[in-house]
Amino acid sequence: MKFPSLFEHVPATISEISSRTIPAAAVEIVRRASAVRFVAMGGSYNAASAAVEAFLARDVDARAELASHLLHVESVTAKHSEAIVFISQSGTSVETIRAAERLRALGYSNLICITNNVDSDLARACDVVIDQALTKQMRVPFGPWIATYTTLVRLAGLRAGQPEADWDSAAEAARSALGQLHEVVALAPVAPAYVEFFGRGAFRATAEQGTLIVREIARVPASAWDSSTYRHGPIEAISPSQLSIVFAASQGRAAQLDRAFAAALREIVSDVIVVGPEDADVPIRADDEIAALVSILAAAFLAYTWGESAGLTIGEFRYTSHSVTDEDTLVLGN
Repeated sequence: MKFPSLFEHVPATISEISSRTIPAAAVEIVRRASAVRFVAMGGSYNAASAAVEAFLARDVDARAELASHLLHVESVTAKHSEAIVFISQSGTSVETIRAAERLRALGYSNLICITNNVDSDLARACDVVIDQALTKQMRVPFGPWIATYTTLVRLAGLRAGQPEADWDSAAEAARSALGQLHEVVALAPVAPAYVEFFGRGAFRATAEQGTLIVREIARVPASAWDSSTYRHGPIEAISPSQLSIVFAASQGRAAQLDRAFAAALREIVSDVIVVGPEDADVPIRADDEIAALVSILAAAFLAYTWGESAGLTIGEFRYTSHSVTDEDTLVLGN
């Protein structure tokens, strides 16, 4: 395997990002806001969706919204009293830029941008910019996921007036996961015909991110499900040829539910991998809020293994481009 070196920086990247100062103006906007809304696309949206749970757990109203929905749906439900956080690692996501510009034109303030491109049109449309400041090395394999989730969870804590989370434990959990790389790969060394990812709460977004990584890096068909929703019909199409990966909680009622769900899956199919609890196939030794961040390593290890085995060039896409994300262009072209 050639790819493991790409992951070596992850613990240090978590430590660095979690130690950065978040602009006081951004913290103040979030503190005085009646609610917090995250607007993004792709992986940025997945990270924001996971971070919503951190705000809700601290009794702060929060939601994640696709930029395409905010842009193309006529009704704008955002309130002027909300803090609205636009997220784009590249700063060039067309829908996200236009959504920010639309709200700015409608007189909205309290607009925050999280990006790795502080000179972008997106940054210029917002009141405050949080610079992800990711180097080329830090961006691979999923630097934006780390930066966005970590920053938003920290904002949730600051909004609630709580001390910083134990980010050292996040770096240590990532280091421990890296030590399990070969054991994880051994669980599914050959790409399956199909992968289904499962999770609830923040882990539901981890499942979405796992799907994105597997489809992009390994070009293996995959989908993500809320664990409880899967029982209501979708489970009828479960197949012995698929791989099922459950991102499971380690604490509280969710842990009991996830354990029961994984056991139910194993009564039907054999290829089930559980990520999270201490007794899981892939233990992530951290509390659930941090585990939702670090658990994605397991999916990435498998995706990179399958992609490398298939002779794919990491980061080289056949169909994904900035042009096709601009739906207005697609409409005009037809």
